[in-house]
Order: sequence, then structure tokens, then C-alpha cells
Amino acid sequence: MKIQLETIPVWDGVREGSECFICSLMKKAEEDAVRYYLSSAVMTPEVRVETNRDGFCSHHFSLLAEGGKPQSLALVMDTYYEESKGIYAKGFERIQDASSPRKLEKAVSSFFSSVHEREKGCLICSRMEERLVRYCYTVAALWKEDSEFRKALEESKGFCMHHTEELYRVAKEALSGDDLVQYGKFLFSLLERSLDRVQHDDWWMTQKYKSENKDKPWNGCEDAQKRAVYKLIGEGRVIDPVSR
Repeated sequence: MKIQLETIPVWDGVREGSECFICSLMKKAEEDAVRYYLSSAVMTPEVRVETNRDGFCSHHFSLLAEGGKPQSLALVMDTYYEESKGIYAKGFERIQDASSPRKLEKAVSSFFSSVHEREKGCLICSRMEERLVRYCYTVAALWKEDSEFRKALEESKGFCMHHTEELYRVAKEALSGDDLVQYGKFLFSLLERSLDRVQHDDWWMTQKYKSENKDKPWNGCEDAQKRAVYKLIGEGRVIDPVSR
């Protein structure tokens, strides 16, 4: 599988010094995708076909709703509703035709099955996933080919738990044999060290609230509790890409 390398953003990411630069890149990918679906692109027929058919996950619908582009979102929602009406019409009819509690229960269950099926897939998640694959592939390729990058990554704060899984998953497209084994060991050694470091920072934050430590330095642990959370769950997560 041929995947376009994203060398510049990945190098910029490893230099930023964050807990997980894939998180940073994916938050930017999410912002770009939200902006796209609130832009004039929604006026084009091909994009409206996509939005009518696939829509967005609840998280990204919320971001669109708060995106400050009421006209664009109103256009998207108008035709999305129209498409949905055709999907739900028979369900509404069956509910109204139900002649017993058992038939009503069956009709309601069928209706919400169609609702849940309608909610599957998200165009924003799909656009994000495309970038995620390219970023993770690039990390693996640079690790293999560029000793300077490998050293920079070794000295970095690593990645969150969530994106470590993605990095290893995509690495199987970029590496094989002993390269894949060594890269996998590298990723998880980096993760183990960074989890220990974040836990230590979080522990020191708990100690700072003790009276005997109030005048001691924070040692950069002022936000340790947040870093402890996001080191595990990541940010800018791909939730529900469209599957065809």
C-alpha cells in the first residue's frame, strides 16, 4: 500500500516537546475537517451527497453546532433531515399501526435499530483517519531511515497510550521482519518510560498540596493531573469513520 509521507508535520511534531505529538496533529486535523464541513464546500452536490448519506458522529455534530457557521450547518441539516425522513417513514407508520404492547415494542425496537444504523459512520472521523494513517506511517518510515529522527524520538516524551496502539497498527504497513520487531519494542519502551514519568509528576503534584511542601518548586508539574489523563486516552481521537 502506497501512503504519502508527512515528513514536515511529523518532524515539527517531535520537536514540539508535547506528551504526544500525534494528539496535537490530530486535533489540528479535526479542526480542519470541521472547518471544511462548515465552508462553502457544503454547497457542492458531491459534498451534500456525502453529508446526506453519512453524516457525523455525535461528538463531531456537536463541534459543527458550536462552529459559528449557522448558514452552512443549516443547509447540511436541512437535507440530512430530508434524507432521514425517508429512512424513518416506515418505522413511524409501523408504530402508529401497532395494535398491542408486544407489536408496539417490536415496532419501536425496529425504529431505533434504523436510527442507530443511520448514526453509524462520520465524515469528519474519516478525514481524520486518513491523516492519522499518514502520520503513523511517516513516524515508522522515518524511524527506519533517519537516525537523527530516531534519536529525537528517543529523547521525546513519547506518545499517549491510544496513539501508541495506532502507531503499532500502521507500522505493519511500513515495516516488516526485524525492523518491525525492533520498532515495536522501541514504541513500548518509550511508552513505559513516559507512563512512569507522568505518574511521578502526578505524584509530586499530590505532594505539593501538603503544607510542608508548599514552598518547594513545582518542577513543571502544575498540569500533571491533566497530562496523566490525556497520556492514557489521547486527544483528537478518531471515533467512528465511515465503513463501506
